[in-house]
Amino acid sequence: MTLLHSVLSLVLSWTGLCSVLYIFSTGLVAVVALWTVRLLLRHTWYSHRLSCFSKPQTRSWLLGHLGKSTEEGLQQVDDLVQTYKHSCCWFLGPFYHLVRLFHPDYVKPLLMAPASITVKDELIYHHLRPWLGHSLLISNGEVWSRKRRLLTPAFHFDILKNYIAVFNSSSKIMHDKWCRLVAEGKTNLEMFDHVSLMTLDSLLKCAFSYDSNCQESSSEYVSAIVELNDLATRRQENILHHWDWIYWKTQQGKRFKQALNTVHRFTRDVVQKRRTFLSQQRETETQSDVALTARRRKDFVDIILLTKDEDGKGLTDEEIQAEANTFMFAGHDTTASAICWTLYNLAQNTNASLRLHSPVPGVTRKYTQDMVLPGNRTICLVSILWTHHNPTVWTNHINKKSQASHAFIPFSSGPRFSFSIQP
Repeated sequence: MTLLHSVLSLVLSWTGLCSVLYIFSTGLVAVVALWTVRLLLRHTWYSHRLSCFSKPQTRSWLLGHLGKSTEEGLQQVDDLVQTYKHSCCWFLGPFYHLVRLFHPDYVKPLLMAPASITVKDELIYHHLRPWLGHSLLISNGEVWSRKRRLLTPAFHFDILKNYIAVFNSSSKIMHDKWCRLVAEGKTNLEMFDHVSLMTLDSLLKCAFSYDSNCQESSSEYVSAIVELNDLATRRQENILHHWDWIYWKTQQGKRFKQALNTVHRFTRDVVQKRRTFLSQQRETETQSDVALTARRRKDFVDIILLTKDEDGKGLTDEEIQAEANTFMFAGHDTTASAICWTLYNLAQNTNASLRLHSPVPGVTRKYTQDMVLPGNRTICLVSILWTHHNPTVWTNHINKKSQASHAFIPFSSGPRFSFSIQP
C-alpha cells in the first residue's frame, strides 16, 4: 500500500505528469512515424510494380491523381482514352493504387475471373458497409455464393414481369405531374429529381408493397435515402473522410448516422412485420387461402423471406434488411440515371444511351492472386465508361470489333455481374 501511494504521488505530481505526457507524446510520434514510413514504402513499391502501365500526368509523386476523380475529370474521358488505348495506372495519393482498364481484351479476363479470387475492395464499398451491411453487393467468398444462390430467383424475368403494372402506375404519376407543372407555366424541369422520385416510388412498391406517395409529398424515408446517397458520394471525394475515426466526428458523418437510423428503422420494421404476418398466415390459412396467396403478387421482401438454401435455411432478419437496403440503394439511382440519359440521347437522335452514359461509370475489384493481362501486365479498376468510349473499339456507335464480347458492359459481367440482366 505504501509503494502504491508513493507511485501515485509521483505520477500525480507536476514532474510526474510531465514525464507521463512526454512518454505518451514520444510513443505517439513514434507510431505516426512508423505508419508514415510504411505508407511511403508501400507507395514506392506499388509505383515500381505498376510502372509497366502508362501513367497520366500527376500533381506530384506523392499526391498522384488525387482530386481528379470529379465530374470535371469524367469530362476528360475522351482525351484520356485517345492517349491510353487500353489501360493506365492511377494513384490516389499514397493510399490507393489502381489500374484503370478500358479495352475489351483487358476487361474480359478480369470480369470473367472466378468469384473465388474476386474480392470487392475497400476503396468504395467500405463506405457503404454501415448502410448496406454484409449484403450481396459487398460480401465475398462463400457468404457471397450462398446469397447469390438465394437471391437469384427474385430477379428472374418471370418475377419482374409482375411489376410492370407498378412501373406504369408510377410513371403515370410522374407524367401527370409534368403536365400539371407545364400547364402552370413551368418551362424548365430538373429531370433527374423527378425521375429519381419515380424510381424510388416504384421500388418501394415492388420491394415492400409500400405506397409512400413520395412523388406528390415528402417522405422521411425517401429523404433519408437521397441524403445517404449524396453523403456517400461526397465522402468518396474527400480522402480524409475515408478514415472512420475522422468521418464520424464531422457534420457530414453525423448527418449520415441520422439518416442511417431512419432508413434502418423503416426496413427493420417492414421485415419484422412481414415475417410475423407470413408466419401467422401459414398457421391459419385454409386450402382456399393457399390458392389465393399463390395468386397474390409477392414483393421482394416476401420472396427473400420465403427462400431457402439446400439445407433448408433461410436468411436472417438482419441479412434480409441488408439486401432490402441494397435493393433500394443500387436500384433507384442507377435506374434514374439511365432513364435521364436515355431521354437526353433520344432528344439528340442517338439510340446508344447505355454505352454513351453508363448508369455506373466503373467497378473496382481486388484479386487474391495476380491476373495476367495482354502483354503480361497484372492487376485493376474496370472503367465501364471509358471502355464504351474507346475509339479503337467504337466508331459512330458501331462496335468495330464485333467479336469483342466485352465492348459493351453497362451492367458489368462475369460471376459478379448485376442482377439487372438476370435472365
